[in-house]
Amino acid sequence: MMHVLKDEKLGVDREYVAVDRNAEVGEKIYTLVDGGDFYRKGEYGVVYSLDGNCAHSRFESNSWLINHKKYHVLEPTDIVHIDGERYRLEDPEKDAIKFTMEIGGNLVNIEPWDATRGPIISGGGETYKLTPVTDDREEEEPKESDVITVLANLGAEVAELKRTVAGQQSEINALHDNKVRLGEQLAKVVAAGDPKALSVTADEIAQIFVSLKKAGL
Repeated sequence: MMHVLKDEKLGVDREYVAVDRNAEVGEKIYTLVDGGDFYRKGEYGVVYSLDGNCAHSRFESNSWLINHKKYHVLEPTDIVHIDGERYRLEDPEKDAIKFTMEIGGNLVNIEPWDATRGPIISGGGETYKLTPVTDDREEEEPKESDVITVLANLGAEVAELKRTVAGQQSEINALHDNKVRLGEQLAKVVAAGDPKALSVTADEIAQIFVSLKKAGL
């Protein structure tokens, strides 16, 4: 679950992710259960001291003590919200090295990124470059229409398989009946000791043998 809270250092809203671990002083936490008159489920607090497995935290004007099993720590991500848009925080120092490359036979000095070439944000001794983020969170979750399409396709495949199985079963049943019929006729011939006792024609016998051969019998 993603949480959006004010980052006091930068002065803008920032995305936080909930993590199941013990909090440290100065970290934000999110309550998982009700704590009587002290806090409610789903409230936020900032830890100002620790007492064993419990954390002293404040939410608005209230102060409360909470066990580590009853909260999640909120760790900041590198995504902030400014005027309704999402931006990724990037360290401008990573682009601070100048380099030279050859363009058209000439050596050209490539300058690093600086504050004049893009938006920056500073606070608490930290400075970041802001890079717009394409909101792809909706693409991470399947849309209802996609799910319906998948289910419809699966239903069609299952129906086709059922028809195929039913057709094969009918063919197997017919082959079985032919085999039984041929066996009965041959038994009559053996019992009578006369080939004329066989009531099926030569064409019928040939057809039965062809069917049995197809079935591997």
